[in-house]
Formats: sequence, structure tokens, C-alpha cells
Amino acid sequence: PLGTDPLGRDAACVLAEGIPSSIEAAAAALASSLLVLAAAMAAGVSPAASRAVDAAAALAAGLPRMSLLMTLALAATLSPPWIGVLVGLLASLQGARAVASRSRQVAAAPYAEAARAIGASRARILLRHIAPNVADTLASYASMAAAAAVYAEAGLSMLGLEDPSTPSPGKLANLVLQTPGALLTAAGTAQLTASLAAVAVIAYLAYRLLRAAMGPTLEA
Repeated sequence: PLGTDPLGRDAACVLAEGIPSSIEAAAAALASSLLVLAAAMAAGVSPAASRAVDAAAALAAGLPRMSLLMTLALAATLSPPWIGVLVGLLASLQGARAVASRSRQVAAAPYAEAARAIGASRARILLRHIAPNVADTLASYASMAAAAAVYAEAGLSMLGLEDPSTPSPGKLANLVLQTPGALLTAAGTAQLTASLAAVAVIAYLAYRLLRAAMGPTLEA
């Protein structure tokens, strides 16, 4: 349906072959993001650790994330999972401040104070009272990190900075853009449009499906 790419391959098959790379990047970003946000949630019950989270978030706010990823990709060949891990770490630092702040609010709530007064351990308060109330915020930021990883993986691939042996929707777009005259053909235009649309749809589904799946799971 998309014709053949500039190398003579079925473009629809090439595009379909690259979809797992986007999913791998989203899954890796989700895992690394959850680790960062869970650590921020635990840090919220400690004033010193909470200040450290705020400082890290303030530092991350000034980082040019895509430029940093491009620099790392030039220095070392990055696979989709590694791109996802890096994006998850970078994207979650801002969310970590919100999660830590929410954790502090819950830790100061009357029911948490009452649990502490009757001898509940910090771990029990964290799991029993803080985690269910912070779960929605945590799930939202982790899902956004997964969606961001899909765009980052496709962007690096489109720029030719990803592992050349890894199929990706961005590689088809890169091939069309790098082939003289390809965009002047109906097939080339369709392939570029389909590549960009596939990335947008995967990122949207990654956010919506993970957000819907993680919320009830974490709250439980």
C-alpha cells in the first residue's frame, strides 16, 4: 500500500518491522522512570532527601535533553532500549519534584501522623498511606516518559544517529529524506507521512494505555 522504499523493499513491511523498536524504547523508559519516581516518592518523607530531589530537578530543568541525547548517540551507538533508559531518567527528574512534593503532603496529613503516633514504621506509612495517594501522579509522569522515548528514538533514527542495524520508523523517514527526488513521488510522500504518523500513534497509545493500566495497578 505504500509502494517500495528507495532500496526497493516493501515500505509497509519496513515500517512494520520498526514498530517493535519504538515499543522497546517506551518499555525501557517506563522502567527507568518508575525507578526514579519511586525513589522520589520515598525521598518525600525525608526533608534532606526531598531537598536533594528538588536540587536535581532544578538542575535537570536547564539541560538540553535532545542535544544531550544526540551527543551521547554520537559518542556511542545507542539501541532503542538504551535510548528509552536515558529518556526515562531525564524526563522523570522534573516529575520527581512533583512526586516528592505530593509525598510530603501526604506524610503530613492527619491520618499519616496518626499512624506514626501508634508506632507504624516509615515503610508501612510509605506503602499503606503515601503510595496509593501518589500513584496517580507517578503513573502520569511515567507514561509521559514512555511517550517521549518513542519520539526520541524515532528522532535519533531519523537523524541517522541510532544503531544502523536496528529497524525503526525513523529510518524509513531518513531514507526518504536522504534520497534525492524521493519526496517528489507519491510513494515517497506517503512513506514519510506514514512514518511520522506511526510514531505519533505509538506515542499516543503508549501514554494512554500505560496510563490506564498503571493507575489502578499502583493504587491497588
